Amino acid sequence: MKQKVLFIAIAVVVVLGVVLMLRNKPGDNGKTAPAGPSAVPVTLGKVTTQRVEYVLQQVGTLVAAQEVALKSKIQGRVVDILFDEGKSVKKDDVLVRMDDVKILADIRNLTARIQQLEIRLENKKRSLERNRLLVEQDLVSREMYDNLETEIDEIKSQILQTQADLARQKDVLADTLIRAPFDGIAGPRTFSVGHYLNVGAPVVSVIDLNALEISFKAPEKYKQHISTGQAVYLTVDAYPGRKFTGRIFFIDPEVAVDTRTFLVKARVENSEKTLNPGMFARAELVTEVHENALTVPWESIIQTENETYVYAVEGKTAKKHPVRLGKVDADRAEVLDSKLSSGDAVIVEGKFSVREGSEIRAVKIDDAAEKSPDQGALEK
Repeated sequence: MKQKVLFIAIAVVVVLGVVLMLRNKPGDNGKTAPAGPSAVPVTLGKVTTQRVEYVLQQVGTLVAAQEVALKSKIQGRVVDILFDEGKSVKKDDVLVRMDDVKILADIRNLTARIQQLEIRLENKKRSLERNRLLVEQDLVSREMYDNLETEIDEIKSQILQTQADLARQKDVLADTLIRAPFDGIAGPRTFSVGHYLNVGAPVVSVIDLNALEISFKAPEKYKQHISTGQAVYLTVDAYPGRKFTGRIFFIDPEVAVDTRTFLVKARVENSEKTLNPGMFARAELVTEVHENALTVPWESIIQTENETYVYAVEGKTAKKHPVRLGKVDADRAEVLDSKLSSGDAVIVEGKFSVREGSEIRAVKIDDAAEKSPDQGALEK
């Protein structure tokens, strides 16, 4: 029994000795060697150059470039209606004719009155001429001669007054014919033949649909980027997917102090009569173009409270690149003030798992980007 216990004790001592020898092996300093670092798996995208357009988007309402609501200039009864609602009319077409019988009678009377006065004037002039010699011979009193001259002056004044009345009546006669001021479309009719119109009563509207206009406000920062003649692209709900092109013809020289915006007007050709006044329209215009802008996949961008950056790939390690963002869309972002170059690889997926100098391993190349030589080496 004592021999068995002694054997066990010796065995324990031997095991402990071996353990101590292993722990105190020269060069280990009694510490276990750490495991080697592993590369971070990432998905890569590519830095590319492309044309980037900055687009200002605003909304507005279409209005006719020319539109007028015709009104009656005189009182009278409507005797004829010569336009159809919603149909085309030409400039100077007679749209409505009003009763002119009394006016024509007045014109005839005034014309006859002028003729009578002119005949009377000629008689007085002949009489004055006959009496001139008699006055010189003292056969007729000077007073009678002066009275003849006064009568002649009065008749001349009556002629002038009657001629003025005749001109007014001719103007009134012209106003019995209500004409289209320009080519356009006639609006709705609200009266019938026989209707009595007062002065200022609405007759019909005429709208020119060949050109429409849109007005919108632009922020003052775009002042230097907008000019007359610049293209504006319009969309309306009535024609989804279709764009209409207009041109800027007016830019307000003054910026509103309260809103810090300025008024812009554009005109759009509408010869097909597709668009209508009153339509709600969305306007887009290109304010700035960067022909060879550097862009990266949007998913490669990292934004914090203090900075915006991407991780590019140098060899097999991650390199941090601070960037300033330009235009951003759903897929890509323009980067400004960056040391990146076209063709550089940037980390898209796995960017939050790396740090400056982290070793990486490309497990996938973004399908939207072509593989660069560096990317191919990383895949290997």
